[in-house]
Amino acid sequence: MFIAIPENDFGPVRKLIMESITPKLIIAAVKLKLFDFISDIGTTAGDLADDMGLEAVRLEPVLDVLVASEILEFKDGIYRNTSLAVEYLVSTSPLYQGKALQLSSHFNSLIEDSIPELLAGGEMQREVTDSEWGAEDAIEGTAQDAMSSGLAPVVDCISRLPGFDDFTSMCDIGGNHGLYTLGVLERNSKMEGVIYDLPHVLDLVQSRCNNMGFRKRITTSAFNFREDRLPESQYDIAVMSHILYAMKKDLSNAVKKIAETLKPGGWFVSHHYTRYEKSADLKAKASLEALTRLCGYSSHFIEKDELTKVLLLHGFENIRYENVSENGFGLITMAQLEKR
Repeated sequence: MFIAIPENDFGPVRKLIMESITPKLIIAAVKLKLFDFISDIGTTAGDLADDMGLEAVRLEPVLDVLVASEILEFKDGIYRNTSLAVEYLVSTSPLYQGKALQLSSHFNSLIEDSIPELLAGGEMQREVTDSEWGAEDAIEGTAQDAMSSGLAPVVDCISRLPGFDDFTSMCDIGGNHGLYTLGVLERNSKMEGVIYDLPHVLDLVQSRCNNMGFRKRITTSAFNFREDRLPESQYDIAVMSHILYAMKKDLSNAVKKIAETLKPGGWFVSHHYTRYEKSADLKAKASLEALTRLCGYSSHFIEKDELTKVLLLHGFENIRYENVSENGFGLITMAQLEKR
């Protein structure tokens, strides 16, 4: 028989592949500043194409994809930005995410192009990817991403810690853009902060902090968490945002280093992902974990019970957790070092 009769519907898989163009169209729209060109009263596909110097017959289906993705609205021939697009995709918005989206797309593409090799045991060129985190656009991208997700709730949690008003020092490990330190220091004028990160990141980070008026209150220091140790009994707060997972294979040693750098009674605050939040999208969790393991890390998730055991082992108490809506599986961990 030359014609096989299907027993299953292959449509769902075909649909996934067809829809894979959607994120690329969104990134292209951001690069073209399409959302900036859509006025408050909206526009037709033809008028928008004229304004942007594009082909209307090609632009229209792209706009329809953005409508189907609930990024644009369409009614009576007029396309309008949704409130989401106004808040995050118009380049003049304080919460603009253009560089964050492009950064994620860039690093994902590095993995996508090498999946067969990585599955066979190949390794990401870590020295290349690490160096790219020091580029200005990468730092701005990570800053934008933080502002749209965990930054505000993490800073709010820290500012509500017992004794916060009396704290004088903090460190931000792998602090990159520095916004967590800036946010905390805004809440307490007596505090000073140190941002620890890889050497090639620091000049831009220090410049950012200086330009925001924190020249005298924030310093930066070269640091590799896998190899270096932090100064002992130095800080009231140690913060890590989406960094601790990289030390998951040796979580006990990582927490030990953090305990050593805190003053007695100081607080460790970690912002990371947990797998077991029921509200989280299963496909999103699986996709994140696939990206993470293909990069060579053991997992992007650290669970409450796993972390609690390690924290207790190294002298932490008053351990508390707060969920963050970030992708449906964000988690803030707060733990106080015993006062001894």
